[in-house]
Amino acid sequence: MRVASAGDIPALARVWHDGWHAGHAHLSPDIAALRPLSFFEPRMATTLPNCVVACVDGDIVGFAGWEGDGIGQVFVLPAWHGRSVAPRVLAAAEEELKRAGYSRIWLQCQLGNARARRFYEKHGWQVAAELDVTIGTTEGRKPQRVWRMEKSLA
Repeated sequence: MRVASAGDIPALARVWHDGWHAGHAHLSPDIAALRPLSFFEPRMATTLPNCVVACVDGDIVGFAGWEGDGIGQVFVLPAWHGRSVAPRVLAAAEEELKRAGYSRIWLQCQLGNARARRFYEKHGWQVAAELDVTIGTTEGRKPQRVWRMEKSLA
């Protein structure tokens, strides 16, 4: 585990793209068609420096990014699903937010993404609400419904 740097952006964009598509494309195929790899690289730059990465043999296999008291991204390359990468990057982001003084944090999980919801609940998160939000695409923001999940760090 380490903090991400600008040189990591291409690898992080690949993780975000591949991880997002693996977990979300079947739920929102219209949005997935508007989120090619080229969409993720410039967006990844906005996540730095609030991002931790998991590396195996020098290769980035997962990351978590946050802003304020919210975790915006937790993604792992699909080949690394189920291999303890996601719990490590999530815990590292939670620890950074705790160190920053937050006692209650939040994230959003796409409605219908039962696998992700189970993962978060296993790690102490709870659904606080269902919300209508928008998600970025190459054609602008598109509507999406999410579970707002929260966790106490106290």
